[in-house]
Amino acid sequence: MSDDTESPSVPLADPFAALAVGGYGADVCVHRDDISTEFPNEILELVRVRVDENRDLRRVDSDRFVRNVVVANSNDRRSVVKRMLADVPADATDEDLYVSALLRDVIPPSFVRLNDPDDENVVTKVMELDTTVSKIKLLVSLGRVAQQDDFTAEDLDSMEGALDTLAELDDTENVDQYIRERLL
Repeated sequence: MSDDTESPSVPLADPFAALAVGGYGADVCVHRDDISTEFPNEILELVRVRVDENRDLRRVDSDRFVRNVVVANSNDRRSVVKRMLADVPADATDEDLYVSALLRDVIPPSFVRLNDPDDENVVTKVMELDTTVSKIKLLVSLGRVAQQDDFTAEDLDSMEGALDTLAELDDTENVDQYIRERLL
């Protein structure tokens, strides 16, 4: 369950662990049946969620279970995936079970946190881009920038503004080239 930017020893962390009960966020998920060694854009699903009282993520639109929030960090991908689906509530069906593609420890909570269910953030803006470049690779690259000691809230706003500008471009080839040359 890795993107090709991930090696077996990469620390994994759930950015949703920092969200409080009742908090909203945007996760990038793949269905449990689609877990593989890569996350092509075609299988990624943007899911707007809230953290419930059991520290589960539930869809904002339907209140259906998505996955558990994983509190402990790990280098073991299988262990983290198992914890995401360890305590499935009785009302969940197989169709509801997703795992997050945002487990690299470089993805900060500020990328996933939403102030309200319809808000936008780095994750939603990347997922809206019309690009053939791996959206997970792009999020990881942006996450590395956000890990710098001097990264501020203003820098996050600038990052989101740049993503808005890219989303307005009509030429996928130019968007792809810009991302490859300047953001990866």
